Amino acid sequence: MKRVFLILSFLFIFLVLIVSGLAQQGVIKEIVIFGNESIGEEVILREIKSKEGEPFDKEQMREDIKAIYRLGYFRDVQVDVYEKKEEVILTFVVIEKPFVEDVVISGNLKLNREDIEEVIEVKRDSVLNMDKVSSSVKEIKKLYTSKRYYGSEVEYRVELIEGNKAVVYFDITEGVKGYLKKIGFAGNEVFGARKLRKVMQTKEKGWLWWLTKSGILDMDVLEVDINRIKSFYHDHGYMTVKVGEPEITLSKNRKSIIITIRIEEGNQYRLGSIDIKGDILTTKEDLLKGLKSRVGKVYRSSLVQKDLLWLTDRYADEGYAYVDVSPLTGLDHEKRLAYLIFKIEKDGEVYISRIEIKGNIKTRDKVIRRELKVAEGDLYSSTRLRKSRQRVKRTGYFTDVDFATSPTERRELIDLDIRVEEAQTGAVAFGAGYSSLHGVVGSVSVSHKNLFGRGYRAYVKAEIGEEVEDFSVGFTDPRVLDSQISAGFDVYNESYEYSTYDLKVTGGDLKIGRELTDDIRADLVYLFEKVKISNIDDDASDYIWEQRGTSTTGKLTLTLTRQPLEALFTPRRGSARWVAGASAGLGGDNYFSKGGCGASWFHPVIGDLVLNLKGNIGFVRKYKGEKVNLREKFYAGGKTLRGFEYGMVGPVDSEHEPIGALNMVVFTTEFIYPLSKAIGLKVAAFYDVGQAWGSDDPSIVDDNPGFKHAVGMGIRWYSPMGPIRIDWGYNLDPKSRRGEKSNVWDFGVGMMY
Repeated sequence: MKRVFLILSFLFIFLVLIVSGLAQQGVIKEIVIFGNESIGEEVILREIKSKEGEPFDKEQMREDIKAIYRLGYFRDVQVDVYEKKEEVILTFVVIEKPFVEDVVISGNLKLNREDIEEVIEVKRDSVLNMDKVSSSVKEIKKLYTSKRYYGSEVEYRVELIEGNKAVVYFDITEGVKGYLKKIGFAGNEVFGARKLRKVMQTKEKGWLWWLTKSGILDMDVLEVDINRIKSFYHDHGYMTVKVGEPEITLSKNRKSIIITIRIEEGNQYRLGSIDIKGDILTTKEDLLKGLKSRVGKVYRSSLVQKDLLWLTDRYADEGYAYVDVSPLTGLDHEKRLAYLIFKIEKDGEVYISRIEIKGNIKTRDKVIRRELKVAEGDLYSSTRLRKSRQRVKRTGYFTDVDFATSPTERRELIDLDIRVEEAQTGAVAFGAGYSSLHGVVGSVSVSHKNLFGRGYRAYVKAEIGEEVEDFSVGFTDPRVLDSQISAGFDVYNESYEYSTYDLKVTGGDLKIGRELTDDIRADLVYLFEKVKISNIDDDASDYIWEQRGTSTTGKLTLTLTRQPLEALFTPRRGSARWVAGASAGLGGDNYFSKGGCGASWFHPVIGDLVLNLKGNIGFVRKYKGEKVNLREKFYAGGKTLRGFEYGMVGPVDSEHEPIGALNMVVFTTEFIYPLSKAIGLKVAAFYDVGQAWGSDDPSIVDDNPGFKHAVGMGIRWYSPMGPIRIDWGYNLDPKSRRGEKSNVWDFGVGMMY
């Protein structure tokens, strides 16, 4: 009986709880918002999930309170629940945060108010947020530091006024303008301070501070520099290095700042073993052969990163877009060895489902699609995607190209989204410049490199100067009927005044080309031109007089080019090579063959210092007639061999007028260093060596045998007007009997095509 009584009692209590719970689940009759003044009721109601006519739920009510808080407009939210006859009235009581009536900035004598307002997060007519007030103080200090006003202080205060409004005051005590004078280190024994400073982007004030912007302290950049130093040590095997927070001190006059960075280098570790675990694509041995890290060598984090990318690409090229490669490193502190394991999970193969192009307003989709190495339905390949992006970028039609993949409902399919930002491809340019060969030159041109959005390239150009007139027009279709073949033409009329004669050239060409690989292309050009030599001075040589009159040339030229440079205008690494052969006699009255080849190689040496090695070799031979036309010969000097005037390295006549050579060899060694990356200014030091020799006139005696040498300095500036080049070359062995100068300036300034 006792057991039955207990069971009945339990059931009674359970039923009471159920009934009471049901009583609380009344229907919401009305939702009331109270206390809001500036924020509309509809803004709050949109965030509330509880609805009139629906059952009341306490848990949902709590979520509604959180949602109202998340709006950021209120400093307190309360709710009142009034129940009557199974109906519920919900009243949300809110207390609004003050609105910012005004932001008052004082004490700023050295910086404009507008500059300060750009960096602060507190804005007029916004809700007062104290976190934004605090962060605005930091941003103002950072702004003053970026302008070299070190030691500046900022205080704030908030004043509440009538109408639930607030005025925020920022009181600034400006520091003295100064510079970063010294970056020092403590605890470093393996690497000296000079080497560590080269790793950093933050630089001490140098003698070209006004140009290079050195001596400026940016705390965000300095924070990144600390990580750069850590990465530098890791890349040399110091796996346990500790780099402390930079200690910043000001000089007594507050005009100079000193940074001290403390380092605990630890021990150097070598690579004890390398292993690959997980999903093996081919064989473990095959994968290990492709890695750059080697057992027994110093552990290098940069090589591990390259190995990680190589393994990821290797799998991704086989369609495993979701492959996960994780490098796991274990350390043996006693033996000072690091044990490296690459753990691989390849997942399943992935195919490209859809390719969508966005951002191309003028450029047609097919102009972009024809550059892609992938197509819809293809197996995913990271290498082909990377090459596709490079090819689209290389067209020059876009300032930015972004490839992004996104998953679909089916795991084995992936979408490719291509976003482009179109560049200004049409231009009307007016310019003036100076050439050491032709003097002052003015130019005007109308050009377009993406005409009608089809990728067509067209131009009309005129150059007029003291000793030159050049008019030309041209058109090229880089993909005829969307094929791999390019075709185009040029028409030109040029006039030049040399010291003892005038030269006029009228002609044009037809050209056709094709990409053989991603980096190699072939171009075939047929040129026909008429050359007239006139106004010969009485004291000109017999050789020049023999060239008097008009001649015509029909020439076919085949050129093979390989140009995988990382950047066409400002390369740091990569190479470019070309070889060409020409035959004249396909029309006209000049008969000769001409050939040449050249190469240019860029490689970073130390830091931003770049080495450029380049060379050019050429020859021309007549096979019918008496002489090769003056225009087709080689003229070493000027741009081709600095330190010498145009054509002076080679045969000259009795009046020291260059008459061109049948052969030419020129080599250049050049070191290039950026003085200011911000404006694209660089300095160059060079050594040129070469020679041009051979004449088709027996009366011309080669009195300048042997290679000619010159050294010098130069300035390179890729300015808004175009590339500007100034070189000063010093002839190491000038021959006064030939009219050679000891040094020569060579300029290429302005928009010179």
